[in-house]
Amino acid sequence: MKRPNIIIDASHTYGSGKNTGIERVVRNLCRNLPEVLLRRGLDSPAMATHFQGRFLQIDHSLENRLQFLADWERNAGQFVPGWVQAIPNSIAKLSGSAKIRKWMQPQPSHLGIYKLPHHLVRWSTLLGSVLKDKTIAPGPNQILILPDAYWTRRGIWKTVEAHRKAGAFVATVVYDLIPLTHPEYVGAKRSLKFQSYLDQVLRHSDAIIAISKSVRDDVKKYIDSQPDPRGLCNDVRSFVLGAELAIPNQTLQANTVRPIVESLFDPASKKTPYFMVASFDPRKNHQQALDAFDLLWKKYPDLNLCFAGRRGSMCADLMKRIDSHPKLHRGLWVFHDLSDIELHHAYERCSAVLLPSIVEGFGLPIVESIWHGRKTFASDTPIHREVGGEHCEYFALHDPQDLAQRIENWERAIRSVDSRTFAHTLASNLNAERFVPTTWAESTSELIDAVLDAYQSGPFRQRGPLSTPALPSLRSMPSAT
Repeated sequence: MKRPNIIIDASHTYGSGKNTGIERVVRNLCRNLPEVLLRRGLDSPAMATHFQGRFLQIDHSLENRLQFLADWERNAGQFVPGWVQAIPNSIAKLSGSAKIRKWMQPQPSHLGIYKLPHHLVRWSTLLGSVLKDKTIAPGPNQILILPDAYWTRRGIWKTVEAHRKAGAFVATVVYDLIPLTHPEYVGAKRSLKFQSYLDQVLRHSDAIIAISKSVRDDVKKYIDSQPDPRGLCNDVRSFVLGAELAIPNQTLQANTVRPIVESLFDPASKKTPYFMVASFDPRKNHQQALDAFDLLWKKYPDLNLCFAGRRGSMCADLMKRIDSHPKLHRGLWVFHDLSDIELHHAYERCSAVLLPSIVEGFGLPIVESIWHGRKTFASDTPIHREVGGEHCEYFALHDPQDLAQRIENWERAIRSVDSRTFAHTLASNLNAERFVPTTWAESTSELIDAVLDAYQSGPFRQRGPLSTPALPSLRSMPSAT
């Protein structure tokens, strides 16, 4: 058997200014994959992005251009001259519509009115790669790994099928089925779109690799529930996500943590925040954390609570509560755009980490928190138990009093030794004795082992190439997906 050529797609993540769990997973897999393949005697992978019915190889030049687009999306205002911003800013001030203000003055990781110019720059950037002949042609002996957010990239599946017909093996990473199992957290429209995405995954994949055993079992149940499962992928496996954050050297780190983040998480203050990393979505359950701290602030007015995450689409009530909260900027802190370096800085110095989620596919902040030796409070759910094991303190969902009491017990322990650093050292040592974290190199290795095992066995070996399709022409200018 010939050595396979491995392609990993990152169409959503490369060029995205978001830094949610999915983007962190994709970046870490791409970062570690070359070394993992080298240890197996395989060639370095082709990093790819999708454009106009083809996969383009991401070289150093294209990566830099996509990083520029990501920085633009992360904070659109920084990339627009002040005189240009003056017009939408004036419209926002005069408008009584919250939607218009949101569009004219986009939040971090949102483009708003700047979406069209961003789209045009992205399109011209990728077109340049086509003209430079960076297209990855479909062919046999290819393994195409799809770890990204393809419910936002629906046009990719025709290209995936073209590679399959030419003999490629397709492995797709699935993060969760929450839009189907809990549609109340995404809305009916998004739930239907997600179902369409999942159906495409099942029809165009030779293997599905879930990010946890719980998600693996959910996917299997979904397949079994279909009236006619013939033609659907039936090779469903799982792997474990890594824990560490990718950070540069300490000198660069010191220069890239904003002063407000550095001062807020200064251990010398002995009042470093309790930290929650989660997108502002209903299922993340920020409301319970706020309810618990409303109880705690009555006894401990000097406590700090910090939320870090991008705004979701169903968080208006939560943001209204936060924006009008008397503790805002005086005990309650919110960041929508923390970098990996700043996340690392906060994890290293926070008083504890909170994960009150109602439902998750994995719960990446759990392993990130334990990796940093932090006390970790997690809601008592099956997936948190699977991921956190004995290394978290679990509290009852929808019971703010239970969470408040557990935090108060921990706070008393901290104050009794009068040193948060000492208390954290104890917590870190306890975790170190029992917890062996999975690194991203190990996670990537586990993913590749699952993919290669599926590639070398099962129905794929009997399928073989079906045809070699022609690449589409570039006569029109549809969306850059």
